[in-house]
Amino acid sequence: MLTEAVLKSFLIEMPRGHVFDLTYPLMADVFPPGKSDPAAVARLQVLAAACDCDVIDNVAEGRFELTRR
Repeated sequence: MLTEAVLKSFLIEMPRGHVFDLTYPLMADVFPPGKSDPAAVARLQVLAAACDCDVIDNVAEGRFELTRR
């Protein structure tokens, strides 16, 4: 099961330039209630920034792309 702590460890260990795809349903599991809640999206952005990642909301594919800088 993906938790915030597990996601953080994945992101920190990713090589530079690697992309982690976080689908909207998975995002809702980790940051409830999910994409529809600005506070949940903000928590995702804070976590990504702490892991030196950029966040792109890929609406067409229903996912967030977290790219390691």
